[in-house]
Amino acid sequence: MDTIEYDFYENPGKSSEYQKSKYHIRICNRQTVSTDGIVKSISKKCTLTPADIHAVIVAFQDEIAFQLQQGKIVHLDGLCQFDISLTTASGKCTGKENGPDIVLKSVNINPDKLLTMAVRENLCTRVKSRGKHSEALSEIEIIGILTEHFKKKKTITRTEFQNICSITRYMAGLHINRLLKEGKIQDIGYRNHPIYTAVPGNFGVSRDW
Repeated sequence: MDTIEYDFYENPGKSSEYQKSKYHIRICNRQTVSTDGIVKSISKKCTLTPADIHAVIVAFQDEIAFQLQQGKIVHLDGLCQFDISLTTASGKCTGKENGPDIVLKSVNINPDKLLTMAVRENLCTRVKSRGKHSEALSEIEIIGILTEHFKKKKTITRTEFQNICSITRYMAGLHINRLLKEGKIQDIGYRNHPIYTAVPGNFGVSRDW
C-alpha cells in the first residue's frame, strides 16, 4: 500500500476521549498482513528461507510465552514490551484468594518508542477517502436513502445500512434503534441475526405490500 486512505468520522458521544474535537480520524480500507505475508517479505530482503523465518517466529513465540508464564517482563529493543496482568477466577477479589484462584487476565503489549518513531518517520502518503464518512446525514437524508433501498429490496441488515449510508457501525446502530422506536422499521430476523423491513406506510412502501 503506497498510500494510507483516511476519513473523518463524527464522534459518537461526549466521552472524555472526544471532548476536544467533533471528529476523529480512521484509516479506511485497511488490509491485514498475515504471518505468511510477513515471512515472504522478509525472505526477499535477506538470505534466510521462508522455512527458516517461520521456525524463528515459532521459537520466538514459544520463548516469549515461557518468560511471561514466569511473570517476567519481556522487552524487545526497538519493538515492544510484553507483560501480563492477573485477576481472580471468580472475577471478585476479596484479598483471601490463593494460588489456584489467581488466573491470567491479559497479555499486555506496549510498543517501544523507537518503533513509534520509525513508523512516524516513514509513514506512507495520506489521502482522504472518496467516501462520505465525514458527512453527517440528516434524518431526511436517511429517509431518502432507505426509500431508494426499499424500492429494490424488501429487507436490510445493519451492515447494509452502514454501507449504503457510509457511516460507522455505531451510528448505524443509533439510526436503526431510532427507526425501530419510531415504528418506521421492524425486526423480522432472529435474536442474533436481526433483519429489518420497512413498516408499511414508510419509505415508499405501500400499506398493501
